[in-house]
Amino acid sequence: MTVWILKSTLLLTAFYAFFMLFMRKTTFFRFNRIVLLAGTAACMLLPLIKFNIGSAAAMLGLHAPDVVLQLPQIVLTEVPAAGSPSGEVETGGSFNWSLLLTAIYVTGCAAALTFSASSLLRILRLIRKNPGTAYRECKVHTPASVTHSFSFMNHIVMSRSDYGNHPEILLHEYMHTRLRHSVDVLFMSLVCALYWFNPLVWIMLSELRMLHEYETDEAVLKHGIDATQYQLLLVRKAVGDRRFLIANSFNHCKLKNRITMMQKLKTSKWARLAYIACLPLFALILSSSSAEDLQSTPSDTGVPAANELITTPADQQEVIRYADVEVKPKFNGGDVNDFTKWVFSHLEYPQEARKAKITGRVTVQFTINTDGSLSDITVLAGPHETLNNAAVSAISQAPSSWTPGYEDGKPVAVSYVMPILFQLRNE
Repeated sequence: MTVWILKSTLLLTAFYAFFMLFMRKTTFFRFNRIVLLAGTAACMLLPLIKFNIGSAAAMLGLHAPDVVLQLPQIVLTEVPAAGSPSGEVETGGSFNWSLLLTAIYVTGCAAALTFSASSLLRILRLIRKNPGTAYRECKVHTPASVTHSFSFMNHIVMSRSDYGNHPEILLHEYMHTRLRHSVDVLFMSLVCALYWFNPLVWIMLSELRMLHEYETDEAVLKHGIDATQYQLLLVRKAVGDRRFLIANSFNHCKLKNRITMMQKLKTSKWARLAYIACLPLFALILSSSSAEDLQSTPSDTGVPAANELITTPADQQEVIRYADVEVKPKFNGGDVNDFTKWVFSHLEYPQEARKAKITGRVTVQFTINTDGSLSDITVLAGPHETLNNAAVSAISQAPSSWTPGYEDGKPVAVSYVMPILFQLRNE
């Protein structure tokens, strides 16, 4: 969930920034509206799709570095005096920051949803208390308490004076309902609830409302309404209370922009191709973030890429990397941090390496078999043989206390990669 939020936020930020810089002032009102909504949905869905970057690079004749998932890193620090080594396991502090951030995020989502829901409830209450009259495929409500017109779904709410004196306003609100602008606003309100922490999302909700007004004004003028008289009517209706924020209001606050767009020359149709520039931008973001929980390893280690299935020749059993297995393996009923702590408690800093002041990170790969045992313990990279052997020795002592991983309801072997950092006290 966290990874999806972060990746989709990055995509949305890039897409919205592109729109604000290059497409905001074009006259492709309907096209921009469709692309904005479709692009938002794409930015939210793309992080859920797994891209095999290594295979794509191979097709292009390029080399993609192998990647492997790592467990929490163990840091073993040498002790000056004789005795057992000391160190730490990098599994996070005692305070649960993840829980705090989750609580803040959920609170923000709830607040944003409450904000939108309150506006929606006021609209529904107003419509329910004031039965409307039919107008084409819509209903027009004229409660005495309303002074400014707005529309929501197939309902138009107008003041009684506007209903009797200004058919342009009725046509304007009808075009909102016909173009289904309320559906757009509801969708973007949900997006704002999910990404409430991103100011660009709220800005784009405002920009979408402006696109609605531009599109509706254009449709009204195509029905033969005099542009000058229509603009004067907008000016007269410019000041008012906007209590129903989730609805489409005739009295939109950004009046100057609407009048400017009515008078602006049409943008060249070729300018629509500018959106193509977003495609390589999306590809770059996805390719750079696909290894967010992975770490690159040297390509000459002889280890299969972590995004591939590893096959054991002895029994042709698939060994799946930890990131891809459906149900994760557990050590003594706990998570990977429990195994990390167990390995740390059995690690010793070799005296030979300590005297020679040898330090560095040892990266060990091993397989959790379906019977809970470990096998194929291999050093992928390490600074010195003594440190490599110490890391392998500690992991080899692990009991067969693993609950295997499961894929499609069947136990499977799972490949892990564990980094162990040996360092001296003065370093």
